Amino acid sequence: MKRNVLHAMAKILGSIACAVLLLVNLSPAVREVRDLPSNIYIDGNKGWEQLAAIGGAFTLADETGSEVGSNLSETLAEKPRFQEGNYVVKLLGIPVKRVSVHVRETVYVMPGGCSVGVSMYTKGVLIVGLGSIDTAEGRVSPAAAAGLRAGDVLISIDGVEVEGAAHMAELCAAHEGSALTATVLRGGETLTFSVTPAVDLTDGVRRIGMWVRESTAGIGTLSFYVMSSLRYGALGHAVTDADTGERLLVKSGEIIRASIIGVALGEQGAPGEIRGTFNVLSKRLGNIENNTVYGVFGTLYEPLPNPLYPEGVQLAYPDELEEGPAQIITSVDAEGVKAYDCEIIKLYAQDAADTKGMVIRVTDPQLIEKTGGIVQGMSGSPILQNGKLAGAITHVFINDPLKGYCVYALWMEENCSTR
Repeated sequence: MKRNVLHAMAKILGSIACAVLLLVNLSPAVREVRDLPSNIYIDGNKGWEQLAAIGGAFTLADETGSEVGSNLSETLAEKPRFQEGNYVVKLLGIPVKRVSVHVRETVYVMPGGCSVGVSMYTKGVLIVGLGSIDTAEGRVSPAAAAGLRAGDVLISIDGVEVEGAAHMAELCAAHEGSALTATVLRGGETLTFSVTPAVDLTDGVRRIGMWVRESTAGIGTLSFYVMSSLRYGALGHAVTDADTGERLLVKSGEIIRASIIGVALGEQGAPGEIRGTFNVLSKRLGNIENNTVYGVFGTLYEPLPNPLYPEGVQLAYPDELEEGPAQIITSVDAEGVKAYDCEIIKLYAQDAADTKGMVIRVTDPQLIEKTGGIVQGMSGSPILQNGKLAGAITHVFINDPLKGYCVYALWMEENCSTR
């Protein structure tokens, strides 16, 4: 009897506790905490409003666990400027939300918009295909038999760093019937394979049976450079191999002044293309140090002023942008850098770096007449809104060349910044 009573009381208390937790979880204050962005950008004494609006029983602690205040509204009113770092919002001592606070700096950048040639040599060599060798035992493929694949980046052979395709061939040819150790990068992992070169009957040279690539070149657009450091960003997306789609690892490279010789208009289902050229006599603009999903980055050799914005512009933070009118700064013909009208039709909320931050639509009749919309080679073209650098074009919509994806300029600046 007593056990039944205790059991019933436990059930009642459990139900009450669940109801209380549910009510608390559904309360406006808790919802406000849950809706806080993971990253909060502040500007001096401004920007804390998102945290200051949350009062009641919530407390704020820094990443060491030290409590900053017992009531956020009162604490932030008394001390509105905390250090940049990670914080935990707690309810009755229980962590309910983690946020990172960043001090919003005013960064001035020079918009790009000029066409550039991208000339890049890869780290190691990229395997673009496997093939067979005619040997005394028949046709064999040592590389395939060992487990190598197209898309692998061959970094070293027997611990010797591969300097290029010719160097790789020399290292393979030097093996007298013994296995070599090939070190490759595959999907972010470092792997090793044992490969035994075979003698090719056509010329008596030892080979392992694969095609490789050590360099690439193409046309894109300079996005911007940070005026205080000459650090630049371009393209807005990674340089990838045309055959494998793999992002190339940079050993060395340069961006070079390119001349536009024509445009293939974009249309539904067939993206257009800016046709440009550069050569050994073209002006070298800067080195290439990194090739990331947000573009290529390096340092300019000298300032490259934009004729439309000779004093530069401020970098916009994602939360400053809005759907509505904007401008594309780009070069599509011999007239050079010009501004064309567009509109931001979609903004994606991003607390951390991601490639697709917004969608734009070209509205400028002149640009539509010249290119049909967004075409290959315009990747990296800066987008400005309200006089600030908002982002850069990354990809065109295949089924609608008037639309394209853009990356937020902030993520590109963070990739090239030295601050």
